[in-house]
Amino acid sequence: MRVYSVLPQIRYSIIRSISEKVAAINKSLPPEQQVIDLTMGQNMIGDPTCIFRKIAFLRDTKVPPFTYAPSLGTISARESASNFYDLWFKVKLETDWIMITDGGMGALRNALCSVVNDGDIVVIDPFTFTYPLDTLRVFGRKFRVEVLNSSEDLHFVPSADTVIESLGSLSQRNSDKMIIYYTQLGFNPQGAFRPRNELKKIVEFVDDSKNVVLVNDIVYHLIRFDKFEMPLTSIMSSEGRNIFDCDALSKPFSLMGCRVGAMITRDKELFEAAAKIQQYSIVSPNVIACEIWNVVGNPENFVEIERAVKELNQKLRENFEITRKTLEKLGLHSISPGQGTLYVFIRTLEDSEKFVYNLIERAKVALVPGTAFELTPKNGHKYARITISVPRDLLQKALERIECYITQAT
Repeated sequence: MRVYSVLPQIRYSIIRSISEKVAAINKSLPPEQQVIDLTMGQNMIGDPTCIFRKIAFLRDTKVPPFTYAPSLGTISARESASNFYDLWFKVKLETDWIMITDGGMGALRNALCSVVNDGDIVVIDPFTFTYPLDTLRVFGRKFRVEVLNSSEDLHFVPSADTVIESLGSLSQRNSDKMIIYYTQLGFNPQGAFRPRNELKKIVEFVDDSKNVVLVNDIVYHLIRFDKFEMPLTSIMSSEGRNIFDCDALSKPFSLMGCRVGAMITRDKELFEAAAKIQQYSIVSPNVIACEIWNVVGNPENFVEIERAVKELNQKLRENFEITRKTLEKLGLHSISPGQGTLYVFIRTLEDSEKFVYNLIERAKVALVPGTAFELTPKNGHKYARITISVPRDLLQKALERIECYITQAT
């Protein structure tokens, strides 16, 4: 075998494969006949102008060389990240708890790869962003996966009691292993948020455990329609031991391609281990990412940035309601609670993979089947995810195409 033996066992991302299929189809079609791609989790209606116009060297007549940043990010960027969370949530982080990363994915990679040993157990929610687990496999880790239980009426978000019972049982039965709970504050694809009091109960359990680690993905914490809640489990904890928070600025500020993230932990041993993962995977975060943190963490910019986030959430809320109401009339019921999201997660009328590929072919609209968010298909064939963070006219055109397809099919 010429390739690394683990790679043939790893499936190519369903989300990426559909998006690339759409790109190939659209290459030969005129604009008005092209497939509308609602697959990728990208914010296409945010406006990063208020950030970029404040990066001084981008306005200079001559742009200076882009040198390597320090492996953990510049000191100013790490200090600015601390300011950022203080501005939004009135909490103060130490600079040496913060690592600037290549997006939220980089933060998750650093966290998980620093703690998962062969034979350890990774616990996940019923539907989740599964890329980080495949990243672990690419890094050669051999681990067991346990999937928590939940139900549609809870938006497939496991309750704190369910999480604690499962983690506690696994911890007792596997005292020689680490139990790593990888979860999301704002759940993708469901568009639901775990309440702060529920998150706090899980944190308190981790505080009292010897071999349980919490990896908390908080990239959606500013995409909220109801109220902003403090997302940092590392701060909810008494000592911050065995806890990571992983963030990115891509979702609220439309910075997907800039890869602007942060990994936060108060656990010095874990931080030092994660720093090695970062150093030998990306060498250092890019200078633009560091400068972006400097802008969003500057108190002088906060009023403008806060206004931009609120305007985005208003647009998303309107898109959410339009999408939900239109599709529910067609029998495609949403299980997304509307707390804040880039997505609507719907129950499909047929197998979701069949439904998605029929839509691409017959309606020229691309969605993602729920199976993309499971390691082993279980409930995903009943659901599909629609990305709603696109311009209103494009979203309405896609909904009209879906409505036409459903009406003709029935």
